[in-house]
Amino acid sequence: MQGRLVTLEWPGDDDWAAIASWLRPGSPAAVLSGDWELLGAAEVEQANRSGRVHHLVIRTKDGERIGTVSYQRSGRIGGFTVGGAIGSPELWRRGYGAEAVVLLVDYLFHQLDAHRVQVTTAGYNKGVIRLMTKTPFVVEGILRDHCYLDGRFHDAIVWGLLRDEHYASLKPSEDNRVLAVGLADFLSDDDKTQARAVLAEHLATGRRTALDAYLDEAPGPARPAAPSAAGTAGTAEPDLLGTEPAAPLATEAPAPAPARGAA
Repeated sequence: MQGRLVTLEWPGDDDWAAIASWLRPGSPAAVLSGDWELLGAAEVEQANRSGRVHHLVIRTKDGERIGTVSYQRSGRIGGFTVGGAIGSPELWRRGYGAEAVVLLVDYLFHQLDAHRVQVTTAGYNKGVIRLMTKTPFVVEGILRDHCYLDGRFHDAIVWGLLRDEHYASLKPSEDNRVLAVGLADFLSDDDKTQARAVLAEHLATGRRTALDAYLDEAPGPARPAAPSAAGTAGTAEPDLLGTEPAAPLATEAPAPAPARGAA
């Protein structure tokens, strides 16, 4: 996933230790996020390989490894929680972390069919809160005394973004300058249209498909019975849902009986 400032890559074998160092207790990124675990490189790798969490590495245009973003499924089907960290404070407030989250959020909606994405920020993190207020994320709640820093507890803010809100946010405006960018489609609409045309042409040639076995066994259309020599007046129509003939219509008059003594 590539943006204007950074790219996101799946971690390699030499990335796990770096991710663990950015998230370790007491690291600058962990302090500001208010959420960390005491994990080593092996535990971070195992969490990713098990699918409990998915980290991606943030790299600058010149290939420097500077941080990570992550996502994990939460709540009902289509729900995700995301997080991130830029390792060195010297690289904060340069737009790297913001764009990395933009790329990740768009990936979740555009490729993983997300319905809802959630972010939790520490109540004392002025920079991230200011950033979030410039996005279409909606404040959904306050987690009281969720974070602990400098000898006391602090609240955390829960932000949420729904699918339709995300796609509406891709239109740039003065009030929305952060998430007004999305990943390009992996394939163009023209390529997708041509793929359908190739398949349609193949099917039009009458070549055998997996459906042929079912079509071979399907009964042919029922043919209507030939009319009798006596004509069809007053005969009952066949019952389309069963085998019993339908009763004659009440408006049909019975055929007259022959006169007595007729030759």
